[in-house]
Amino acid sequence: MNLKPLFALAFAALLSAAAVPGQAWAGPPTDVVKSKQTELFRLIEANKDGSSSKKIAAIFDELLDYDWLAKASLGDEWQKLAEKDQKEFSSLLKQLVQKAYERNLKKTLAYDIEYVSEEKVSDTVFVVKTKAKSKTDSREEPIEIAFRMGNKGGGKWQIEDINTEGVSLVDSYRSQFVKILKKDGYAALVSKMKEKIAKGA
Repeated sequence: MNLKPLFALAFAALLSAAAVPGQAWAGPPTDVVKSKQTELFRLIEANKDGSSSKKIAAIFDELLDYDWLAKASLGDEWQKLAEKDQKEFSSLLKQLVQKAYERNLKKTLAYDIEYVSEEKVSDTVFVVKTKAKSKTDSREEPIEIAFRMGNKGGGKWQIEDINTEGVSLVDSYRSQFVKILKKDGYAALVSKMKEKIAKGA
């Protein structure tokens, strides 16, 4: 599955500065997405010379739960890896995600975002639902994008998954990674991930 469209649309929801005027924010998980998006958008606009790149990466580190993403994207296969391999995989996945995000940052300007709802899944997990509407094509149907937000304690909320039009980012990764892992082994998976990182994800 080609993840580029998913990343582009997910970033449209995460980074677009145009929220609906007068909209009431549902709670802390939505507030986190809103505050981080505002900060990221400001830095992205000022990043023409690359001077804000490290600050942008630092905010993504705060916002995304890379450890959770790594474990979830391998499912049952995660526990079968040696600790050193788990660390290596987590590091590579982080680079993959960051590369893909960076590549799609500029595409986020083409959407207006409406925060639709915030739904409780459990005491520590909420889903922030949004709709992305094209600024340039009024005939284009709004795109539904949902952020799974996990409470990490101490009031810290992080993204654990992004669901675009019913397609989960974690599930998409898992279907690719596990297939390679079972067919060709861990070394082949690492090789393919490094290849994608080198090509800009």
